[in-house]
Amino acid sequence: MAPRSNFDDEYGYDEDDFNSSHLDDEFSFDDDDEVGGTGRIGYAGEEDEEVNLPYEGELFNEMLSKLHGTLIMFGEDDPAMMDLQAELLKMDTDKGVEVDDMFYLEEASLISKVLKKHGANSPRIQEIYTNYMKDIVRFSDESDAGYPGDYYLEEQE
Repeated sequence: MAPRSNFDDEYGYDEDDFNSSHLDDEFSFDDDDEVGGTGRIGYAGEEDEEVNLPYEGELFNEMLSKLHGTLIMFGEDDPAMMDLQAELLKMDTDKGVEVDDMFYLEEASLISKVLKKHGANSPRIQEIYTNYMKDIVRFSDESDAGYPGDYYLEEQE
């Protein structure tokens, strides 16, 4: 950058900056990412591939999000929910290749077994299990609404 002069603006750009083309390149809206573009050197124009999960994958991710959100939101003072969260995390880290190749419904069923086991000790976990099962129905019946909430527990006042 050239020495500051009377052309300096409040952001520190001077006349040389405005006369050079590097600002045009930096803030350009041109689609330089296309193949044959004159943008970045060495960039072959590969588009970011959008991951298109099947319906079951999206449903499973939604269920996991609700479950983990519920455990975070409601479980910090509940020892039974802390134990459940620890077992689910252990189950997630202990996955083997055979579990990675499972279908989404099979993995959701494994989680439901853990919820059911812990639900015997806690009415709150039993409620989580009941609401989780409402979403499992959606694997076989896509028109079913499932559990409508953001969490598998209702907020307690």
